[in-house]
Amino acid sequence: MPGARVVKAFSHLDARVFAQQAPNEGQRVLFYSGDDATAKEEVRKLIAATGHFGLDLGPLDTGGPLAGLPFGPLAANNFVRI
Repeated sequence: MPGARVVKAFSHLDARVFAQQAPNEGQRVLFYSGDDATAKEEVRKLIAATGHFGLDLGPLDTGGPLAGLPFGPLAANNFVRI
């Protein structure tokens, strides 16, 4: 899509994890990546508004594969910020 601003987020964890409270009153870490700084900031705010902690993995070509299912090294890891 010409002109589209893409941010990869909310896709590295199984959806059932979101229904669970993070342990030790922490914040579940959600990874996001994208090439547009403004779009990433909007997604970071959305992640914060849901009570999670957003962690920027950089541009799509770097961060996307890190958190990409099923073989990304960060995929399916349920990190919690305490």
